[in-house]
Amino acid sequence: MHSRTYSAGTAKGFTLVELIVVIAIGALLALLAVPYARGVIINGKVEPTANDINKTVTSIRGNFAGQGVTPYTNLGTGATATAIFANTARGLSSSLTVAGTGASATVAHDLGQTGSQIAVASSTITTAGDSFTVTLPTANMAACPGLAAQLSRVAEVITINGAAAKAVGGVYNGGIAQNACTEGDTNTFVFTFR
Repeated sequence: MHSRTYSAGTAKGFTLVELIVVIAIGALLALLAVPYARGVIINGKVEPTANDINKTVTSIRGNFAGQGVTPYTNLGTGATATAIFANTARGLSSSLTVAGTGASATVAHDLGQTGSQIAVASSTITTAGDSFTVTLPTANMAACPGLAAQLSRVAEVITINGAAAKAVGGVYNGGIAQNACTEGDTNTFVFTFR
């Protein structure tokens, strides 16, 4: 065992090598902790995001009620449909970020990659325009499969990365949802509402 001897008046402290080792260990621990902490934060945002999507969908359903069996034909696709969703979410949502106004409004989620834009489009379950989709791209693994589970009661169809976790008239399958999820901000959720 190595021991140090100091004479009176000799300064005590860390050597440069000891200091570098401590800093390296601290940096390694921080490097490992950051993704975990981010995952915990994203996981905490899943329920509020699902609630805000549900409130917005409920409002859109009310706005398009009484328009026959294909009420969402006029919803359209692309920027128009997304703007309708964004403008509807404005004031209803605390976890979705609405930017712009009118026909240029957009909406983003905070469950993965920064600035992930939600896309909305008229869809088909049995007849064109009888439903609409809400797509959340670049979602983190920490949102899987919790977001799908949260919206499973209100969505007719749920796919995660192309895998059907819930089919029309079916029940939500959490096992399929979990297996469809991938590491990182690489997950795409598509919810179809009627």
